[in-house]
Amino acid sequence: MPDEIVHSALEKVLLGDIHAKKGRKLSVKNRQSTAAFALCVMGIINSQLSNAINAAEASFLHLPLGDAETERGTVDVPGAIDPGQLLEQRDTKRELFARLREQAGPELHPIVDDWEPNYPGDFIARGGFDRRQVHRVRLLARAILVDLARELHLRAPTGMEMLM
Repeated sequence: MPDEIVHSALEKVLLGDIHAKKGRKLSVKNRQSTAAFALCVMGIINSQLSNAINAAEASFLHLPLGDAETERGTVDVPGAIDPGQLLEQRDTKRELFARLREQAGPELHPIVDDWEPNYPGDFIARGGFDRRQVHRVRLLARAILVDLARELHLRAPTGMEMLM
């Protein structure tokens, strides 16, 4: 939070006079005016932000980009994100779970509620649920998705859909 960063910077300035190793000791020039003091505090804040960013970047695994199938130790470049497809997925998810809640009995609602945050992953009802009820939810979801596909694609399939 921004106010926490500013508070931490001011705390370092105060600690600088008492414990030079724990804080930042201001020079005489930075104590002469309010503008010089503010500039010094801004420098401390920038330093803290830079350190936080460097620490976050260093905590991630970095792999070179390339063709993962032919070049060992590389990863494929991720594809471009299509905003239209993201919106379509969001709308499909909303409609699927709205219909699931409508059509499923109250005994299946906990399974539906547990599955929704993990959709479209395969994590439907991890642990604690009756397998038969989970299977009923799966079958109901498949039927709803088939109905949604029919509603969206009213014309007969031509085989060209996979190329689009």
